[in-house]
Amino acid sequence: MSISRRSFITGSAALTAAMAAAAAFAVSRPVPGTYGDAGPRRPVIDTDALDTATEYDYVVVGAGAGGVPMAVRLAEAGHSVLVLDAGPATTDPDVYEVPAFHLFASSDPEMSWDFWVRHYTDDRLHGSAFVRKRDGVLYPRASTLGGCTAHHALLMLAPENDDWDRLGRITGDPSWNALVMAEYQARVREWLPIETSPAAILAEDPTLARLVTAALVDAGQLAPPASAIDLNRGTIAGTLLDPNDPAAIEAYRQGVSLVPQSTRDGKRYGVRERLLEAAPGLQGRLAIQSDALVERIRFDTGGPRPRAVGLEVVVAPHQYGASPVRRTLTAAARDAARRTVTARHEVIVSGGAFNTPQIMMLSGVGPAAHLRAHGIDLVHDLPGVGGNLQDRYEMTVVTEFDRPFSVLAGKTYGAEGDPGMTEWRSGDPNALYRSNGLLVGIKQTVAGGSEHPELFLFGAPSNFTGYRPGFAADGIRGGDHFNWAVLRGYQKSMDGTVRLRSDDPTEPPAINFRYFDDGQSSAGTALDLRAMRDGIERARSVNATARRLRFGDAATDHEIYPGPAVTSADDIDAVIRRDAWGHHASCTMPMGADGDPRAVLDARFRVRGIDGLRVVDASVFPEIPALFPLMTIFAMSERAAATILDDRAGGGAGGRTGGRADDRDVGARTALSGDLGHDHDLDLDHDLRTDGTR
Repeated sequence: MSISRRSFITGSAALTAAMAAAAAFAVSRPVPGTYGDAGPRRPVIDTDALDTATEYDYVVVGAGAGGVPMAVRLAEAGHSVLVLDAGPATTDPDVYEVPAFHLFASSDPEMSWDFWVRHYTDDRLHGSAFVRKRDGVLYPRASTLGGCTAHHALLMLAPENDDWDRLGRITGDPSWNALVMAEYQARVREWLPIETSPAAILAEDPTLARLVTAALVDAGQLAPPASAIDLNRGTIAGTLLDPNDPAAIEAYRQGVSLVPQSTRDGKRYGVRERLLEAAPGLQGRLAIQSDALVERIRFDTGGPRPRAVGLEVVVAPHQYGASPVRRTLTAAARDAARRTVTARHEVIVSGGAFNTPQIMMLSGVGPAAHLRAHGIDLVHDLPGVGGNLQDRYEMTVVTEFDRPFSVLAGKTYGAEGDPGMTEWRSGDPNALYRSNGLLVGIKQTVAGGSEHPELFLFGAPSNFTGYRPGFAADGIRGGDHFNWAVLRGYQKSMDGTVRLRSDDPTEPPAINFRYFDDGQSSAGTALDLRAMRDGIERARSVNATARRLRFGDAATDHEIYPGPAVTSADDIDAVIRRDAWGHHASCTMPMGADGDPRAVLDARFRVRGIDGLRVVDASVFPEIPALFPLMTIFAMSERAAATILDDRAGGGAGGRTGGRADDRDVGARTALSGDLGHDHDLDLDHDLRTDGTR
């Protein structure tokens, strides 16, 4: 491949624009203050609410992406809300807060739930990540206040408009559309800060700058013309700095961008912060109970339809079998720790794509034959519970350089005396650790796919080939690897299951994603393999371009994964089938139209055939949305709150209203009587910190 002078100038101008805009953005952010003991204090928050009250209007199971935004809005509207989470309230502060440490957050034993999942029914189809003694591939989840927003890589991409329109078509509810959902996406941005990596990373490291420039040059045919570059604003056609620009999404725009991350002043920001920042102003209405494992939902079956009336909960730390630091209780200890929780209005399950269907099935809601096989009394036969499991396909292209990246020199990722931590703690807007490491992204359409982008590539100085034991340490070792991750959105060949292993609430379920139609050949498999192959070829092409741009630095590199010998379509497909992974499990409690036998929920989040029970999390989607789903889940949670309030006010009987957020007084401040307790207080001035270090 030859590089024309015009292409090089365009790429260089684009990089200059990106760096200038990002630098201006960074320095315009206020530097956080450093407070000593005499500094400003925030109110303390109780996270042992069940010590003082066990009855609430709404009980939300799960303090993650689906549960928290909704819970806050319900409390703001004047209702008493209890948020339960099975994980701890506090985790290692540096591992949690530092964006550069997200791989460590994903493997922090204090908050990790390590599921071992199958990609195929046939053992022989798995690759080297399959651990036979665990009968699966490692799939890290997080159990703590914030759920998986406590450990994810912080990347934030808005959904495509068709994600919402498609949901309307599937459910038969026209109020699910992009125009209506724009309101709820705006509500998310009221509380969700988004930043980008410091531009100084590229200014300080010519090799990384060369890789980013190569992406701009190589993907230039996907981008607007050079005339669209605005150096004053630091944008290309208004979108370089922010790929979430609604105009870019509306135009199905492809090409290179900076990578938005959910941080505030260089610290992780997720729904943990949303919950704990809202709670002081909602005392008496918003209650939190950590270390609370839900055993089952309680039902009143005396009426024409079962009604959810509460939960059985065991309050004790690290009970669940997926926890690396599991503490097994005796039967007597479990009985002593068990609490009965009552929901006056509704129980809302937001436990995620694995645990929400598990809780439902343990409670007697699910496929009748499967429940009877485990000796569970049937409350309501819903065959779709735990089916339809979907995820992304992801792969990487990893190159090894002949020397470490200069920007990583001396950085020890939190070890004693680490200069990177000194910079980060100082509030320096150019500190390396303010970045999640994802320096550049490429959106790209797929041949045979939809009009909007279905591939996303993102580059980072890392050595990552999927989730396997030791992935965090492997990811940073040496400081001389660069990783292009290839993510295939909107896959067409995955339809997995979550099934009980037993009736024990502490035992993780059996999970089988059934990748590539469980190893079979199909039209969907062919499309997904081609898309992943295109992504790998794009990453290799960018690397080749970077080698040709080696003017300002002497570093050389070679590909170590998938490896230079893997070149034919058949060989690349074989590696993809063997080694692909995912990290966005969804769709196991899907919404659907009346009459759809696989639909578990209606369009208003209600469990079909049961009163007083809803689901609000990633499991509700009938098809996995967006390239990265978190912003979609946040907006869905905001809508769920408005829908619940609308139904409570009597406006949702027809099931066809959009449940607008402003239909209720979400600013209500009517406190319920009663003290919710002060036995397990957290000092928010220290951001839920413990004394642990890493």
